[in-house]
Amino acid sequence: MKPLKVALVNIPLRVPGSDKWITVPPQGYGGIQWVVANLMDGLLELGHEVFLLGAPGSLAGRPGLTVVPVGEPQEIQQWLRTSDVDVVHDHSGGVIGPAGLPPATAFLSSHHFTTRAVNPVGCTYSSRAQRAHCGGGDDAPVIPIPVDPARYRPAGGGVAKEDFLLFLGRVSPHKGALEAAAFAHACGVRLVLGGPVWEPEYFEEITRRYGSVVEPIGEVGGERRLGLLASARAVLVMSQPVTGPWGGVWCEPGATVVSEAAASGTPVVGTGNGCLAEIVPSVGRIVDYGTGFAPDAARGTLEELPAPDEVRSAAERLWGHVSIAGRYVEQYRRLLSGVTWK
Repeated sequence: MKPLKVALVNIPLRVPGSDKWITVPPQGYGGIQWVVANLMDGLLELGHEVFLLGAPGSLAGRPGLTVVPVGEPQEIQQWLRTSDVDVVHDHSGGVIGPAGLPPATAFLSSHHFTTRAVNPVGCTYSSRAQRAHCGGGDDAPVIPIPVDPARYRPAGGGVAKEDFLLFLGRVSPHKGALEAAAFAHACGVRLVLGGPVWEPEYFEEITRRYGSVVEPIGEVGGERRLGLLASARAVLVMSQPVTGPWGGVWCEPGATVVSEAAASGTPVVGTGNGCLAEIVPSVGRIVDYGTGFAPDAARGTLEELPAPDEVRSAAERLWGHVSIAGRYVEQYRRLLSGVTWK
């Protein structure tokens, strides 16, 4: 079958306090941008042509990749209306839509949030839990978050494991940063807390209650982030069933950091919130919600975690970027043949 021309639309956001766009991969915090980066790798390796929109300033120069210098939604939509791509794959959460596209162009959206999809026709979900939570149909495809192992440093490949636990994400109640600190405290192990702080009172509670083990490092990206993912003893993904950023009870949709940690040879300790119940058992252990961790049980959980080579192998098998890209290509071709779903 002939290769496809695919327009990947990143969620267009600027770096806070700057006029620069968040790139693919991101300079710092940015789960969706990592999804797009890893999927882009897979599509290129399969021989398809990729046009990246919504991320001006991203590195170009790879065969088959064009970084289109448009970031504003109206600019993206205008470019799409006059393009000759086969497929528009939207990761913007509805910032752009299918209106005005050339008739022969397929439109697929990957939903990364916990609200109902803005464009539910031709929408894919990252987990069965997210699909159910967001009201997707039973026939809507579930395709997990991809990971390109080549983008990460495997533990043991020149990176030594260190005795610290890692939290990477927004330091917010729904992401369970407080619970991660409580787990680390129960284990008696240092927690490196990496991520943007937008709720200062919540952050102050973490440092007040568990400051003896918590090392806040703020938003982190680039090589430092990769090094932390590889050298941590475990990554804590402690999402909680509390009110999320868009209202309603939080249901973790895809958890990019789980596949990233595993690709780095680092096991995961997580709750059973949303997608975590589906993906964490393959690369780590599930723990209860809340902060009531008994020291013996918490330390026992760490001792039971799988070895680095096991979790990296699981990441490659379950979420390898080429395999996941191939699953998306199947959906592209279904849409181009006239099949759809909601």
